[in-house]
Amino acid sequence: MDHNRLPSRPGPGRGARALPWAAALIALSLAGCGGGSSNGATGGGGVVTPLPTGLPDQTGCTYQYTLTAWPNGSGVDPLLGQQWHLNNTGQTGGTAGEDVRAVTAWAATRGLGVRIAVVDDAIEVLHQDLEPNAVTGASFSYRTASLGSAYPLPCAPDDDHGTAVAGVAAARDGNAVGVSGVAPRAGLVGYSALATRFDADIADALSRGLADNGVYNNSWGSPDDGMVNPAEATFRTAIEAGLANGRGGRGAVYVFPAGNGGCYALDSAGQCYTESSGLDGYVNHRGVIPVCAVDHRGRWPVYGEPGANLLVCAPSSDDNDAVNITTTGLRSTYRSDFNGTSASTPMVSGVVALMLSVNPTLTWRDVRLILAQTARRNDATDTEWVASAFGPAFSHKYGFGVVDAAAAVTAARTWASVGGSSAQKSCGPYNRTPNRALPDPTGAGPATVEDSVTVGGECTITRIEYVEVTFTAAHGYSGDLRVRLVSPNGLVSKLVDERVCDGGGDACGAYSNWTFGSNRHLGEGTSGTWRLQVTDAQAQDTGTWQSWSIRLWGR
Repeated sequence: MDHNRLPSRPGPGRGARALPWAAALIALSLAGCGGGSSNGATGGGGVVTPLPTGLPDQTGCTYQYTLTAWPNGSGVDPLLGQQWHLNNTGQTGGTAGEDVRAVTAWAATRGLGVRIAVVDDAIEVLHQDLEPNAVTGASFSYRTASLGSAYPLPCAPDDDHGTAVAGVAAARDGNAVGVSGVAPRAGLVGYSALATRFDADIADALSRGLADNGVYNNSWGSPDDGMVNPAEATFRTAIEAGLANGRGGRGAVYVFPAGNGGCYALDSAGQCYTESSGLDGYVNHRGVIPVCAVDHRGRWPVYGEPGANLLVCAPSSDDNDAVNITTTGLRSTYRSDFNGTSASTPMVSGVVALMLSVNPTLTWRDVRLILAQTARRNDATDTEWVASAFGPAFSHKYGFGVVDAAAAVTAARTWASVGGSSAQKSCGPYNRTPNRALPDPTGAGPATVEDSVTVGGECTITRIEYVEVTFTAAHGYSGDLRVRLVSPNGLVSKLVDERVCDGGGDACGAYSNWTFGSNRHLGEGTSGTWRLQVTDAQAQDTGTWQSWSIRLWGR
């Protein structure tokens, strides 16, 4: 993902320069790769042997893998001590205990019987630390779809993202080589849908293997450019199908990164422009688990994106990429430079696999609720933490906190299910057309325009699970707008803050029926007056707030 594009709109407080944060998220416009062909190998355990017919020839593709026999012995993985995200003893200078508590959870389960599908650029399913868990014949290469290849192998040295992701989630443990994944005995399936430029391939990957795959890890998202970035209609259709039909009606679990655009540019005073996760259409859906990142001290990294849509965080790199994540690299090697929310996302996918391993009857809704309820409050002195109706405090930086594998597995064992998609209630949408002017700030500061809707007894939801706000405004520069939702109980969802964006004109993109998602109101009731507040926080441009609606989901 491009973190080095410059906002180009001049003006007071808007001049900016790019920051060189490592690009851990994969953009959807990934290019195809290039060079030659070679023989492949079977996956799924045991000694690796070449395929009788070899891998399909591809013009400009040189397959990146090492054909070897995977170790079937036993012993401590030699790089386990570097994996501070699994067991943080302070070995990196961080804070002991700031990890995902996976080692404790392993006493109960290591994910056996659950499949994790990694949707990414490519996955070296023949890697010595991945092949033992790779499900034979289940992976799929979108580069060679017409040839039916079950080997989504990298084609170039920089096709390394998916292999790193797979190792974080499900590298084999106890084989005396390399690293361990969070769910080190889970089945691994690779879908190289991001190797092409086709929305249809993404949708297909999110719908492939629904009967068997428990978790779909997606360490990619929209560009970190401050713009309104909608998801394709095919994406939402695929997610809805997976929620309704996955795992025999219990629903597939979709895990996505919250984004790395938290400080994508600096203004003339050296202050960060922070993108909101609410601007990424892929993580504003009730069936998606958005994952934020914390560093080895349990603190918010500068690249973190705030949002009301956040659910839980997991460990990743610090501000300077001095402490990163150790995982699998290409050609059966290892790397210690994996970072961003791309790294934190597969940790949550691994935790979900552990949960489903001890209780396969959990629905996608159950998984979300357990993760939120059992998350560990980190960075306790941060002022973003505020009370929630659900019980645990909520933060627009951290969601409900850092994922806790041990607590989540314990809760999963005895969890009373709330049901799947068919059992989830919906109220609304409640539609409003205020058609109100949005004035520029004056000497007294910005003016806030408010509109409200009252929800009454017609809504039978007693506990909210998710809130959607659809917002339309015509404005000369939509990045000037700050939007807040206030519940009848006074709890506030910070849907988006003002920001700068790339390009000329209204470079931030239009708020045209844009849907913000919020987990902030988890556990609240619905009855009463819901208020939406819109503020034009920057001078130069004015506009009109045309319409909005609210839809409530819950039980």
